[in-house]
Amino acid sequence: MKIIAPIAGIGSRLRPFTLSKPKAFIKVAGKTVLDHILDKFTNTFDPDTELILVVGYKKRQIMEYIKENYCDKFLLSFVEQIPRGYKDNVPYYWGLGEAVYLANERFEKKEIKTKEEDKRDGCLIFLSDMISIDEYSYLMYRYYDTDVDGIITVMEVPEEDASSYGVVVVDDNNLIQKLVEKPKEFVSNLAIAGGLYVFSNEATFALFNHLKRYLDQRTEGSGEVYMTESLQDLVNDGFKIAAVVHKQGIVDFGRPSELLKGNRFLLETHSVKREDFQSLNITVEKSYLKNPVFIGKNTKITNSVIGPFISIGDDSYIENCILENSVIESRAHLNNIISKNSIIGSDVKVDNISKDNLIIGDKSIY
Repeated sequence: MKIIAPIAGIGSRLRPFTLSKPKAFIKVAGKTVLDHILDKFTNTFDPDTELILVVGYKKRQIMEYIKENYCDKFLLSFVEQIPRGYKDNVPYYWGLGEAVYLANERFEKKEIKTKEEDKRDGCLIFLSDMISIDEYSYLMYRYYDTDVDGIITVMEVPEEDASSYGVVVVDDNNLIQKLVEKPKEFVSNLAIAGGLYVFSNEATFALFNHLKRYLDQRTEGSGEVYMTESLQDLVNDGFKIAAVVHKQGIVDFGRPSELLKGNRFLLETHSVKREDFQSLNITVEKSYLKNPVFIGKNTKITNSVIGPFISIGDDSYIENCILENSVIESRAHLNNIISKNSIIGSDVKVDNISKDNLIIGDKSIY
């Protein structure tokens, strides 16, 4: 099975942080969002699994980082998604549908003899701003151990929120009968969410064919090409695609408010321990830490109250601060700051602010 990772987009909802890095490179609880996702995959997939990254925005940064950190954990391939234009010097792309289709060049048609082989030679697609709380092994078990051609992860949402999502209608066996993008009238509370799709070999090639058809029909005035129509085409073709409900939910890092929620969740299992301070060169003087917190290596905290739910990146200096429920990235220098519910980028220097809900981008001085 090959893993497809569309990671070309600019992450406009996470600006200003994505001005200097890809959206999946924001650090929470000591790791980038992409690290949190890929580390879970290493528990489920063998090192000979091909990881196909569809890159675009900040492609060199992504490629160098992945090669340095994952060359021994996956077989790495990179496919470029070309910008379709620029607006205010910012590139835009033809969407998730095109990104997934571009991975087709890494797949070869071959004779499939058994259902098991068909499943093994398929693909897994994940979105780089969502982390499943469930172990991926549980989701893959649903795919391999039942008579389906694919799975799409979904979550239950309140009826009044269903119109904000793409939703699925399922039968008694949770097989998808219909997919509707942001329905005006309520049809289902099962929202396509969790960012995980798995398809057999035959279903994968059928998906590529449907995506190509929509891409060929596109004009310069069209919007992005989404997946929903092509997924409905798979269902209409007779493929058995099951909706798998996340038992424990997902963590969505696609916007600032969700990033803070994700940080809270990850800190429950990734907090730093006091016994690790010496090995990580962490100095805490005249300060009070309220767990859970994460503190990066080579960081010094003085005369401060930190936590709960604080992530602090490497090489930071925090003095005379009271901070709660916030993400602070690497090499931040904060002095006399009182804040909560804030996101502060890398290489930032901030003095003398008492304000909640701060959004401060990388390399800023206040």
